[in-house]
Amino acid sequence: MDLYKNIVFVDFDGTITMEDTLVGAIRLFSDPREFKEYNDKLTKGEMTLSQVVRYAFDGAPSELLPKMLDYVDGVAVRKGFSEFLSAMKDLGIPVVVISGGVRQFSERKLAPYREQLEELHAVDLDVSGPKMKLISQYDDGNELLKKTDVMALYQYEHAIGIGDSFTDMKMSQAVDTVFARDLLAKYLDKLGKPYFPYETFYDVTEVIRERFRP
Repeated sequence: MDLYKNIVFVDFDGTITMEDTLVGAIRLFSDPREFKEYNDKLTKGEMTLSQVVRYAFDGAPSELLPKMLDYVDGVAVRKGFSEFLSAMKDLGIPVVVISGGVRQFSERKLAPYREQLEELHAVDLDVSGPKMKLISQYDDGNELLKKTDVMALYQYEHAIGIGDSFTDMKMSQAVDTVFARDLLAKYLDKLGKPYFPYETFYDVTEVIRERFRP
């Protein structure tokens, strides 16, 4: 296995995309009151992320997938992402996408950039039968896809993490340099862990160019 001097681990939903496609897809077919109830339980720590997402997807009709993919097609990619990937290539820093969301969503959205990514890890959604079923070999009962387990597949000296929400909290503690916004930024503020704020990937690229140029 290659030993990387630097490596980037980047979240998909709400980080690469401007919206959380997992949440957006759930809203398409869930009862709004029920969605709020389970989201509140997640926020209070009464349910795990894995439980909430599985409750929403497992058993839902497979015929809903095309509607969800139509929704994903309309979600914008965060500004500067293409330029960010080009900059990382110039710097020789591999970019690994680790998504706690559905593979069909991330693969569809990232198709134009796939050759510039080292790898894409996500949760498989089995729609081979009449009912959907989420499949994840990295589900630890808390996270549907435990990002630190995926990170352990790689050897590196310095890890850079980019995220925004619940699924990135453990990852943010396991990397050396963190870029955070939204819920992840608030979480790191409480921990007192330093991070770089960002709104676009131009912000991320600027910092990495300054700190990690050869």
